[in-house]
Amino acid sequence: MLKRPPRSDEPPDERVFGTHPGDVGVIVIAALLTFAWIALLVMPSPFARLEKAQAAREKAERQKKIDQAVATGEVTVGILPAKKP
Repeated sequence: MLKRPPRSDEPPDERVFGTHPGDVGVIVIAALLTFAWIALLVMPSPFARLEKAQAAREKAERQKKIDQAVATGEVTVGILPAKKP
């Protein structure tokens, strides 16, 4: 025996609290992107930490070379007269 089609032309709704599942998906994705963006703004940059470490290492190497040169007597400290313009 043949069944009759439903009287309504619309497919049955699968709504959760009056919201379509596709709308909930868009909201969840937007929330995740927002939280990720805020996390990027709040967390310190790993590149800034790297640059600080490199600068500190270069400064320590430079100071070590200066100390070594002064200890061996290669470098003397003197006061130069002021340059006249």
